Amino acid sequence: MKRLETILTRVLEGVMMVSFLTIFILVVTLVVLRYVFNSSITGANEIITLLFVYTTAIGGAVAVGKREHIAITAVAERLPTTLRKLADAAGLLLIALINGVMLWYSLGWIDTTGGFLMPSTGLPRVVAQFAIPLGCGLAVLYCGLRLFFALTGEEELGQSWMREE
Repeated sequence: MKRLETILTRVLEGVMMVSFLTIFILVVTLVVLRYVFNSSITGANEIITLLFVYTTAIGGAVAVGKREHIAITAVAERLPTTLRKLADAAGLLLIALINGVMLWYSLGWIDTTGGFLMPSTGLPRVVAQFAIPLGCGLAVLYCGLRLFFALTGEEELGQSWMREE
């Protein structure tokens, strides 16, 4: 199971890397076209926005999986080990719950507005909106994996805050 998680994380990081590289290339190309040739590529700004939205959604989920999400640990670090583990598990459950709720509500939003077309590319808005349930679903998956690994003894809760960088 740990190996599958590692493979998933590497694939997602690869997707983000390709997305960032594509964003960079498109932005440089658009700047050169605009200021040197007084031209542009129709829909390129929408593509850049789409790539950025997907990169952000996937990156947030990967950060949860790597335990690199934002955490205020001033109190938790001072707790006894057992309470720190419980606080860590509660934090993972809350992150999963919040992302699960966002995923659920985003599906209704997509159902209502996903068929409208984006102005430049003519793509349906669902293409952009799908980033939300994708990112939230991946975050829930990573929270579940962290808890599963803790229950099976493959990983210990409460240690992630104390790790040396």
